Amino acid sequence: MTTKPNDVKIKMDKFKSLEFGTSGLRDKVTAMTDMECYINTRGFIMFLEERGELNASGKDIALGGDLRSSTPRIMSAVSLAIKNSGYRTLFCGRVPTPTLAYYAMYKCMPSIMVTGSHIPDDRNGIKFTKKSGEVLKTDEDDILRNVEYARTTEYEKPLQESLFDKKGMFKEEYNLPEAEFEMEAINIYVHRYTDVFKNKPLSRKKIVLYQHSAVGRDIVQEIFEGLGADVVPIERSNKFVAVDTEKVSIDTTSLLQKASREHKPFAIITTDGDSDRPLLADENGRFLPGDKLGALISIFLSPDFVAIPISANDAVVSSLEERGIKVMQTRIGSPYVIDAMNSEIERNPGSKVAGWECNGGFLLGSDWSIDNNTLKSLPTRDAVLPLICVLLLAAKGHQTVSELVTSSLPDRYTHSDVIDDKTPGCESYTAEMGKTIIKMLSPENSDISQVDFTEEGIKANGVDCSTGSYHNLTLIKEKLYHYFTKERGFTDIVSINFIDGIRIVFSNNDVVHLRPSGNAPEFRIYATADTQEAANQIVEKRYDIVPDIISDIINKEGGE
Repeated sequence: MTTKPNDVKIKMDKFKSLEFGTSGLRDKVTAMTDMECYINTRGFIMFLEERGELNASGKDIALGGDLRSSTPRIMSAVSLAIKNSGYRTLFCGRVPTPTLAYYAMYKCMPSIMVTGSHIPDDRNGIKFTKKSGEVLKTDEDDILRNVEYARTTEYEKPLQESLFDKKGMFKEEYNLPEAEFEMEAINIYVHRYTDVFKNKPLSRKKIVLYQHSAVGRDIVQEIFEGLGADVVPIERSNKFVAVDTEKVSIDTTSLLQKASREHKPFAIITTDGDSDRPLLADENGRFLPGDKLGALISIFLSPDFVAIPISANDAVVSSLEERGIKVMQTRIGSPYVIDAMNSEIERNPGSKVAGWECNGGFLLGSDWSIDNNTLKSLPTRDAVLPLICVLLLAAKGHQTVSELVTSSLPDRYTHSDVIDDKTPGCESYTAEMGKTIIKMLSPENSDISQVDFTEEGIKANGVDCSTGSYHNLTLIKEKLYHYFTKERGFTDIVSINFIDGIRIVFSNNDVVHLRPSGNAPEFRIYATADTQEAANQIVEKRYDIVPDIISDIINKEGGE
C-alpha cells in the first residue's frame, strides 16, 4: 500500500527540541521554528493545567518580548498556541522581563516572555512564569513531559492538516493581537518604585543612561526621572546590541569611560537586552561587578538572609556574614536562588529574604518596608531596584559611587569570560563536551560538594575521607595540576567545590571556577583574586588551559 501525499506526517526526529538552560529555553533562531515554539507553549500550558494554575476563572496568560529581530515571529507562535489551548493572550508588547513578570504576578496569572536576554541577535529564548513566579528546576521535567505529549500530537497530524510546512514554519501568517495591556503593565512596574522612593531622592544627580537596544530603556529613564535624576540618554540603537552585564566587552568598557569624560555624571547605568540585569559604572566609567553590586544593596536593605551563586566573590560572602546576614550559596541560575529563598521563608516566615546573581539581577523574596512604604516582593531578576539602592546609598552618604565602593567593599576582584566553538583550539567544543569535562574532574560520589586539602589530610564535606574517597579525590587534584601548572602561575590547590561546575581555591587565595553552559557551546571561566589585573590574567589563560583539556578528551575518546 502506497502512502498518499496528503497522509505524509512530520517526522519526529526532523526538528531539534528546545532545551532549558539556567533560566528558560534558548537556542539559535534557526532552531526556534514556529512549530517548536508553538509546541513548547502548548506543553507549558498543559503543565499549568496539570498543576491547577489555570481554570475557568483564570483564562488569561500575559505575553511580552524584547527588541531583537526574531521576537515578533516567536511571539506570534506563542500567542496562537495560547489561543488554540483555549486561553486569552494579554499582550503586553515590548517590555522588560521583570515588568511582565511583576504585572502577571500582580494579576495572579502566568506569563511568557520571548527573550534571548544578553545573547546575540541570532539566538532567542522563551521564559515561562507561573502565577506564583518563575518556573523552577523542579518544574522542568513535568514541563518537558507535557511538551513531548504536545509534540507527538502535532507530529501525528497529516501534513495537510498541520498549521506548519515541512520546515516547521506557519503555512500562513498569524498576526499578534494589539498590545492593549502594555501601558497598564508598564505603569504598575514604574509605580512599584516611584510610590516607594518618594520626594525625588536623586534630585540634582546626573545619570547617564546607555540605552542601546534594551527593551526597558524608556521605562528605566521614566523611573529615574521620577526619582528626580537628570537622565542623559546616549547611544540609542535600532539594531540589537548584545550587552552582557557579567562579561563586559571592550567596546562597552570604552563607551562607559568615554561617557564619563564627556558628561561627568554621578553614575552611568544600563541593562541587558530584556532589562533584568543591571550594569552600573561609577563617575569614572568603572564597571561594578554584579556580586559587589548585590553586597551594596544588602547594606541599603539590611536583609536577614540572602541567596547568591557559588561563583560570587568570596570576600562579598564574608563581608555579608560579618554584618550578621545569613548567606546561602547556590548553583548558578535564578531558579536555584529562588528555591533557596523559598526554603528560608518556609523556615522563617517573617524574615527579610533576598538574592542576586553575579550578573547583577536582584530578586526580592519578601515584601520590604522602606520609609513606611511597602516595596512588594519580586522573586525574579530585576535591574531597576539594584541601581536605585546603590545610587541612593551613595547619595545619602554624600559620597561619589567610587567612594562608596572603596569604603564599603573589600579589595577582592573578579573577572569572567568564555571560550566557545569559535575559539582557536576549541573548534570541536560542544555543550555535551562541557558536561564531559566537569564529569572528568568531579568525584565519583556525587554527594561530595566540598573537598579541603589540609596538612592533616583530606576532608570531604567537612569529614575525613575514607581510603577509597581519598584516592579518587587525589586523582582529581592531580588532573587539575596538569592544567593549572606552576609554569602558568598557579600555586597549590587547597580546596575544590563541586556545587555547580568546578571551583578551585589555590594557596595564594586565587580562585578559578569552571562551568559549561547547559545548552550552548560555551565554557565559562570565573576568577577571583586580590587585584583586578590578577583576575584578568587568570581568565586570559583559558586560551591555553581549555584547549589542553579538549585535546585530552578527544585523544582519550580516539583511543577507546
